[in-house]
Amino acid sequence: MFRLPLAMTLLSVLFLSTGSAWGDDGSTVLQITAHAEHEVANDLMTVSMKAERRATEVSRATSEVNRMMHEALEQVRATPSIDARTLGYSTSPVYDRDRGRTDPVAWQVTQGLELKGENFEQITSMAAKLQGLGLAITNIQFSISQETRHKRQQELLVEAIRTWQQTAQTMGAALGASHIFPKQITLHDDGFTPPWPGLAMRTAEETITSPALEAGRSTLRVTVSGEMKAYGAATLRTLDRR
Repeated sequence: MFRLPLAMTLLSVLFLSTGSAWGDDGSTVLQITAHAEHEVANDLMTVSMKAERRATEVSRATSEVNRMMHEALEQVRATPSIDARTLGYSTSPVYDRDRGRTDPVAWQVTQGLELKGENFEQITSMAAKLQGLGLAITNIQFSISQETRHKRQQELLVEAIRTWQQTAQTMGAALGASHIFPKQITLHDDGFTPPWPGLAMRTAEETITSPALEAGRSTLRVTVSGEMKAYGAATLRTLDRR
């Protein structure tokens, strides 16, 4: 498969409708859309984990989950570069449908924990430690940090507007216009498309090891659209009337 160099900027231009229309002041209105996109290395890692226990007594399951989560948070607080937050807490009854019992035979308690940061090695190591405490990894995702996203979007915005202007100049020149004037322009945030790395989850019998991961790259894209007024365009005769 052919791949573009990572440093290459991908630019494309889309002409809307017919690309031009007559303005009330005799100008020609040019409708133009331009894009700019880059592949950006993901620099933010998010690991979702959970503490889960099942017991015949709800108090026992709750106590074990609370203990695991307290120990996990103590471990994470020792690494300030990792942002941590607890997620949903749930208690669910477990039924034995095969025996036709309507009362719960056990209780399952679950609480989530999210780790986030830019130091992938530290987060991966921390996730392995928390697995040793009994937590399980439920998801790993890579994305672009807000700081990087904002910086690269500003660069893409400049490129997209330059392409928009150059396209307008080309269209105006082709129409024979003497000069063009920007009427309006709109910025569209197209966001980004992150990769979704595969992750094999461990079972209780498997040896706890750090997962093999690749952060990959995400595609940031900025689109601008708007209208330009072209003045002095030549009037073309379309019918030969004799």
